Order: sequence, then structure tokens, then C-alpha cells
Amino acid sequence: MTESMKRVIVTGANGFVGKWLLKELGREGVQVTAVVRSRDADLSEIRCLAHVQVLFCDMAQLSRLPKMINGQYDTFYHLAWSGSTGDLRGDYGMQLENARWTCQAVEAAHAVGCTRFVGAGTLAELDVQAYVAQDGTKPAQTMNYGTAKIAAHYMSKAVCQAVGIQHVWAYLPNLYGEGNQTSNFVNFAAKTMLSGKEANFTSGEQLYDFVYISDAARALCLLGEKGRDGYSYYIGSNAAKKLKYFIMQIKDAVHPQIRLHLGAVPFCGVAQEPQVFDCKKLMEHTGYLPQVSFEEGIQRTVAWLRLQMEEQGSNHAEI
Repeated sequence: MTESMKRVIVTGANGFVGKWLLKELGREGVQVTAVVRSRDADLSEIRCLAHVQVLFCDMAQLSRLPKMINGQYDTFYHLAWSGSTGDLRGDYGMQLENARWTCQAVEAAHAVGCTRFVGAGTLAELDVQAYVAQDGTKPAQTMNYGTAKIAAHYMSKAVCQAVGIQHVWAYLPNLYGEGNQTSNFVNFAAKTMLSGKEANFTSGEQLYDFVYISDAARALCLLGEKGRDGYSYYIGSNAAKKLKYFIMQIKDAVHPQIRLHLGAVPFCGVAQEPQVFDCKKLMEHTGYLPQVSFEEGIQRTVAWLRLQMEEQGSNHAEI
């Protein structure tokens, strides 16, 4: 068991990141109360985990959380967030509610004796700061997601200061791996190639970073134990490259003979500078070292996606 973490709370515990974090915490012998919003949620992957107790609480009811649990806790991980993918990123009402719930999570953390709050931010925050803040820009509505994350970041930091607990913020990068049901870039690109559709992409000259989910979970575990109060940390692979490199690796994992059409799609995003993907601070403060290369991780991920698509196709055929 880690020295500074013995009992923790994790919201969004049945999500992609949450499930992997629970596994990592369990390996360290940490007792976890896994907060899940609905009793209808799929708990098949977390109910059997060692040291995990499931508690049902909707984010809109976070103020009631302290009355629903017994004993004191030391660390509170807040991962839950509505509308983190797709068009819902543009729903400003939903995104503003997320920011409010993050502040309420800090208050709940304080009420149960936590001395540290770890919030899940996103690389999209840095995209917003690099683009939206500039004069004359025309941001897409989906940037409301990153903007709300910035609000949640800074407001929760202020609330932590007010109630007297430590605040640690993690910028989550482009995550991938088994169990990811979102339409993130890796899933989109791999599924496009697996389905035999035209592999049309931008020229891929912009820098990107992809982090395998087990590395991200390990980094979050370390931040709960060793992250410094008031600091924010980018969780990276320490191997950022041009996007076209990653596209080529996905292609090779699916089938080396697939024909790519780089440049067929115009690039309309934000090209980040190399220093954005620097995780030296995380490594120095916590001892984090990424362990899974993209070449290894994409092989695992494509194998999982292939199986998922085959099972879905089989189910459709039976219907």
C-alpha cells in the first residue's frame, strides 16, 4: 500500500479511465470507493476488483455524498464528466454543470476528510488557450468542453484553497487502449481501416502525443500520492511525433498494404508546440516513466477493436 494513500474516492469509476485507475489502485492495496452515477451502469469490470466498493451517486447529488459513506478518506479523484466526446462537447449548459459539479466534488472531498483533490483535466484546455484566446479566431462550439475544463480547473483550485485541501490537476492527453468506446482519433482511424473505408486524413504534419491507458492510470496513481499542491501536470508518452507517424503505425497494425490518403482532409485544428507535450515535471515530481510504446500499445488496441467489430457483426447477423 502507498504511504500517503490508504482510502480514496473515485468518481466516474466505471468509465474508460476510471476502470484502469481502479485496477492500478487495487494493485497498490488502496481501498477505493468507486462512485457510479446509475444503478443501470455496466459494472462487470469493476465489481470483481480487489479493494473496491461501489457507491451510486449522481453528480447532481454530490452534496449528499458525505452522508452516504462511512469513515475518513485521504484522496479524492474526480474523473466524472458529462459530454466529453462528440457533439455534446458543444452543449454549454451541460459543460457549465460539469464545472459546478467539480467544485461540489471538492466540497465533498473536504467533508470526508480528504487532504488531496486530484482533478482530471484535458489537453483540450491547452488547445483553447492556444486558439480561442487569440483575437479574430472562430472557435467551433465543441471547444466549450475545453473551456469548461479550464473553468473547472481554476475554480476547483480556488475552492481547495478555501477549504484547506491540496489541489492537483492532470492534463489527460489522447488516451487509447482496450475498453475505450469513444470515437477518439485512434479508434476512428483504426475502425476506418478495419472496415475497409477510404483512409483519408490530414497531411499529419502537426505534433501529436498518444498515451496508452495503463501508463495514464499509473500516472494518476502517482499524482494522488506524490503530486504537489497547486501544480498541474501533463501526462505524456515522452515521445510526441508528427501525426502521420502514428497514422502509419495504425495502418501497419491493421494491414501494411492499406493505402493512405494523407492530405485528403484539410487541417482545421490547433498545432501545438513541442513544449506542450513535455512531461518532465510529472517525471521529476513523481517518478513516472511511460512503459508502453505506441508500437506495442496500438497492436493490443487494434486486436481488441478487431474482436469487438467481429462480435458486433456476428450479433447483427443473428438478428
